[in-house]
Amino acid sequence: MIIEYSKQQCLRTAIAQTFDGTHPCSLCHAVSKGKSSEKKSDLQLPAQKIDMICSFRAASSMPPFVPFEYVTKDFLISERAHSPPVPPPRFFLS
Repeated sequence: MIIEYSKQQCLRTAIAQTFDGTHPCSLCHAVSKGKSSEKKSDLQLPAQKIDMICSFRAASSMPPFVPFEYVTKDFLISERAHSPPVPPPRFFLS
């Protein structure tokens, strides 16, 4: 409706007319007609009480913890059995 009203007046007046409630559009008329035709008994359905019984059930998604001892070994540099390999040869581009 703002677009339709702004074709005839300034934007400020068009916005005011759109939201003032005295200039309803066809959609506003359809909504008000629908509201007036609604039956009050259709809207007030009796609320049904739902009884829920919650029981505690122990459930575990993780396996039980089992301690594990890792093998430990001390590595000393002096205990190495052999020397490190010779560095690879380097190729020079000519």
